[in-house]
Amino acid sequence: MGLKWPDEPIKALGVDYSYDEKLLREKNFIENLDKIKKLINIWSFRGLSLYGKVTIIKALVIPKMVYLFSLIPTPEGVVTELNRILYKFLWKGTDKVTRLSTINDSEKGGLKMIDLECMIKSSRLAWLKRIFSSNSGTWKSYLRHLLAKYGGLFLFNSNFDVKDFSIRSQFYTELLQWWSVFREDRIK
Repeated sequence: MGLKWPDEPIKALGVDYSYDEKLLREKNFIENLDKIKKLINIWSFRGLSLYGKVTIIKALVIPKMVYLFSLIPTPEGVVTELNRILYKFLWKGTDKVTRLSTINDSEKGGLKMIDLECMIKSSRLAWLKRIFSSNSGTWKSYLRHLLAKYGGLFLFNSNFDVKDFSIRSQFYTELLQWWSVFREDRIK
């Protein structure tokens, strides 16, 4: 057929795609974490209040990663490292209060800090709206193909354990896992 697979990642809409997971992690996440460290370093000398720092985190730092988090699986350790960077900036070192307290609304004594794990899950679960919309897309065909032997899209109306499935896409495996947990919590 004359097809040749590229050795370098393919960049589309600002995201580097590669079969090499190490390269995918390096190009998309590690490079962005380095940019975030530089950005935070600039802002750390400004004498900002805690609320000012949370605003910087929400307005300038998090948007650099949101798009990536919603499109490709987040490698282990990236969320932990990003949280470490953010909270170190927020507290000028070690945490002064629990992170859960920091995430709380100000009425509950919190700073309304972003919960990265919840943000990633919600941005990924937002794909469900697109999946069940009436418009068509080839990416939907791929998902239907992956789920065909498990009941297709009807699976989203069922109780299931993702461990029972053999789905090759980490993205869709995480989506199903998080939907299962979300659905279970809503039923309780």
